[in-house]
Amino acid sequence: MTSLLQFARYRVEDGVRDLLGKEISARVSETSLESDLDDAILAGIGAYALRRHLPGDILQGIQVFTAAGSHALLLSNLPMQEFPPTPVSGFGDETELAATNAIHLGLIRILGCTPFAVRYENDGRLVRNVVPNPAASGTTSSWGADSEFFWHTDNPHQPFGPPGSDPRLYTPPYLTFYAVRNEERVPTEIAALDDVVVRLDEETRLGLTAAEFEIGAPDSNDREATGPLVRTEVLEIGPDGRHRARYDRGTTVGVTDAAKRALERWCAVLPTVPSAELVLETGDFMIFDNRRVLHRRKAFTPRPHVRARWLRRCYAA
Repeated sequence: MTSLLQFARYRVEDGVRDLLGKEISARVSETSLESDLDDAILAGIGAYALRRHLPGDILQGIQVFTAAGSHALLLSNLPMQEFPPTPVSGFGDETELAATNAIHLGLIRILGCTPFAVRYENDGRLVRNVVPNPAASGTTSSWGADSEFFWHTDNPHQPFGPPGSDPRLYTPPYLTFYAVRNEERVPTEIAALDDVVVRLDEETRLGLTAAEFEIGAPDSNDREATGPLVRTEVLEIGPDGRHRARYDRGTTVGVTDAAKRALERWCAVLPTVPSAELVLETGDFMIFDNRRVLHRRKAFTPRPHVRARWLRRCYAA
């Protein structure tokens, strides 16, 4: 069975990358810019330079991504600044990353999206450093490393938001990443929800669309600030007619016998689904639809702290 994953991939030529890096670095060096306080300014700087220098086919692919209903997009060989040591505590000096933030937030703007943070995670900060934080050892968290992160969607304990609503109150529509370093070559795997649905029998599909599940917050969330979503569905059809899902193996439970059976069959199908295994390199940007894509990361042994794996994640709507 052919995979239904719609995945656009682009690569910036070295000359374009260097022009972009030079212009953005010059503009952000004029003042001190911090991602949480100056996100609009950083996005403006980045979007201006990206629109000037990216080839038309790449710009067009980015601009139509959300409207086209694609699952994921990868843009490689973006400018790289001189990076500080990996902030394994989870937080660092955001002003040191102004050039990287301008690229990341600029691409989100070109996508026609808005970056946002949530109060119950990451201390309410806009950009999350996905790093092997020793304090998260043994947890299935984006700050973990020694535990496998099974197929899931982010923040599934939140309801889906209607178009035009405040995204902070709902499941994040999109996840975006900029890869700082990944010397461990840890892959991020993504799979289209469509590929799961076509492998489910009708009884299981109907069972998953019943409001007979409870989904709790993942380990990365402040569970005192947000409770579980009760009497909800795992699978539903959105206003656009496409299936969307909320799921985390560690926090999703069926509250009826029928729901438990449907969840068991869902879990049995997941290992059979085709996926794209991506080893993100320094300078890679990726976005995927968090409602229509499942993702996972296997356990790994990180490099010493200063060189440990480091991705930068930002929610977008």
